[in-house]
Amino acid sequence: MISAHLIKPSSSNWKTFGEQIYKIEKDVFGKKSLDEKMMESDINDTNASLALLKEGDSIVGFTYALPESEGVARIVDTVLAKEYQNKGYVALLMTTLEIELEKKGYEYVTRDAVIENGYADKITKNYISQIVETSEFVGEWGKQRHFKIRL
Repeated sequence: MISAHLIKPSSSNWKTFGEQIYKIEKDVFGKKSLDEKMMESDINDTNASLALLKEGDSIVGFTYALPESEGVARIVDTVLAKEYQNKGYVALLMTTLEIELEKKGYEYVTRDAVIENGYADKITKNYISQIVETSEFVGEWGKQRHFKIRL
């Protein structure tokens, strides 16, 4: 059974979950993966909000956010193992994260999404009534769309 779990902020979260999280990151993105040391620092940040998607005891996806500014959190990364993609599990994971961010007092999230693989369009479709700003740019992962979304 697939379930989403909010993880309590801790400076030892990477020690507990890092190996499984980074394996998913590398399996999905390969050479375009986020830097492991950056992810370790982010996930160990006691202000981070981390949600895991699990099947049994195995982590099969994750997302995390960090404070960006007053009332705004930045979703840094959202990744599901390839065999769990395109099955609606992102919604479960994001709902879990967004509920936690609202409890922490955030009113908005920002995030960037790649356009080429269709992820930016999926975000647009799923959050159309909540999007307050978008812009497009070319970054290290190609053409991307930046979103500011009302929670």
